[in-house]
Amino acid sequence: MKIDETTDNRRILVIDDNQDVHEGFRKILTPPKDSDLLNQARAALFGEAPSLPPQEHYELEFANQGQEGFGHVHIARQQGHPYAMAFVDMRMPPGWDGLETIEHLWYADPDIEIVICTAYSDHPWEDVSRRIGDTDKVLILMKPFNSIEVVQLAHSLTKKWNLTRSVKLQLENLASCKNQRTTELCEAKDRLQETIARRIADTMKDQPQDAVAAAFRQKEEFLAIMSHEILAPMNELVGKVSLMFDSPLNPGQREHATTIQRCAKDLLTLHNDMHEFLAGRRQETRSESRQ
Repeated sequence: MKIDETTDNRRILVIDDNQDVHEGFRKILTPPKDSDLLNQARAALFGEAPSLPPQEHYELEFANQGQEGFGHVHIARQQGHPYAMAFVDMRMPPGWDGLETIEHLWYADPDIEIVICTAYSDHPWEDVSRRIGDTDKVLILMKPFNSIEVVQLAHSLTKKWNLTRSVKLQLENLASCKNQRTTELCEAKDRLQETIARRIADTMKDQPQDAVAAAFRQKEEFLAIMSHEILAPMNELVGKVSLMFDSPLNPGQREHATTIQRCAKDLLTLHNDMHEFLAGRRQETRSESRQ
């Protein structure tokens, strides 16, 4: 995804076969740049409340039919500039209706947020729910539209899209860090075990038993320091994953976080295996010293 990570995505697609509806969304969501200042000045001079609260300025695009909207979403996703949300009319004859359009939009871009624009007579909510499933990615905007509702939906859903993107990026970074740490720790564990075994064997062959014990104690001290260096990044990883579970994760993101948490536990198991190995070597050294 090529959307700039430092800026919010406020790209909105309106899919409706009525040009007057297009113009209505344009007036509500892309007012003149000086409209906020004009409303504030009117309120200050005449004591009037602004018709709309100060708002973000959105990047709007329009489609007349569901098939056309699907094409926009597919191309935007492929080019790395996806839409954050779409307002989709329920009835757009002679092409796809709103539900069929939504199904295609999610095929092209599973992350896009959807607002269904509908009248009471279009489709019962039970039909909508049965077609698109139990999802938090769809909201209903009843006709006739209320300007405040349109602004609030655009604000809330673009913020939600950007928050979800931020969480996803953090999970990807954690997963990458986890994979790197796992590889490094496995390699370090293998190297340590080989080095310890080789040096202990050489020491026991060339030195008196008292010297062997002293050398082994020095190695234990060294490995205790290494153990601390290994545990520090693991504890940091576990802590960050715990914070992720407090974020609004969707099922896929929660699955990724659970995988990271499980891998962190695997790292702790590797650490414990190393200590068990050392404990076994320590017991062998003591037994040989008594003999």
